[in-house]
Amino acid sequence: MATLSVEEAAKKLSFPGGRNALYQFLRDHAGFQGTIPPYHLCHLHGFFAVIDGQYEQGRRTIYTQTTKVTTKGLTFIAQLMSEHLERSDHNLSGESS
Repeated sequence: MATLSVEEAAKKLSFPGGRNALYQFLRDHAGFQGTIPPYHLCHLHGFFAVIDGQYEQGRRTIYTQTTKVTTKGLTFIAQLMSEHLERSDHNLSGESS
């Protein structure tokens, strides 16, 4: 299964604001906790993958988790964008009238 980093997904989808804005959007509309997606979006739907890693820092082992976006996840984000970003555009244009 091919995966992209969240930064690569933001570029591919031309998400306004880049990686950090995409994470905020996913927290607001997809239930992300920080940079980690909810269980059902990874394991039941296959939209995201969380890769566990580790590295050594001195004597300590630091454990990390990296969120990756699958091709199904790109489609999911694009659908969220069409539902929520267009709505925001309409609200803005309605307020300026």
